[in-house]
Amino acid sequence: MTEADRCVAFLRDHAFRVTHTGPAGRFGTALLYEELPRVWSLNYLLAERDLDAATAEDLAAEADELLGGAGLRHRKVEVLDETEGERLAGEFQALGWHVERDLVQPHRRPADREVDISFVEEVDAETLAPVWAEAMRKDFGSDDDVIRQLTEHKEVLAAAGARFFAARISGVLASYCDLYSDGRTGQIEAVQTLERYRNKGLARAVV
Repeated sequence: MTEADRCVAFLRDHAFRVTHTGPAGRFGTALLYEELPRVWSLNYLLAERDLDAATAEDLAAEADELLGGAGLRHRKVEVLDETEGERLAGEFQALGWHVERDLVQPHRRPADREVDISFVEEVDAETLAPVWAEAMRKDFGSDDDVIRQLTEHKEVLAAAGARFFAARISGVLASYCDLYSDGRTGQIEAVQTLERYRNKGLARAVV
């Protein structure tokens, strides 16, 4: 198993650990979290079967059937196979979909310089909730419902074993990141520094 294979296998396993398995179609399985319908990372079609025979139109139709059938307003399709994902990306763009590519970066070497981590601490989801909400408002403005659901999403992650690390500046939690792990493979995610505290090396320290 290559590093990439191990990373992708971890991502898939984590997806099934933090959400619920819904109905299956020809090409994929709906992953659903009914209590938080506006959190897209908990509600989507994971397409991983017969992809060589699938078109973007096929997957969009299956997403309509499975996600729409669950009462979701959004449509999200995730493809973990790099080759098929690259092929399908252009097709989805032609349909007017927004396409994102995730970059997986294995950690292979020590940091290029020593980092002071004395001010970094592990914190719980409740402690970080106000800071998460502040950061989310940059993207979601006054949409209090989506901010609430995204904050509760962090509690779902915590229940599945996620850990959170943060750095304080003058008592303020200014920077943070998530760590997801199965005891062998770890994923560092959601690295964020509040805008007024950026360019101080805080993100490097929490990572």
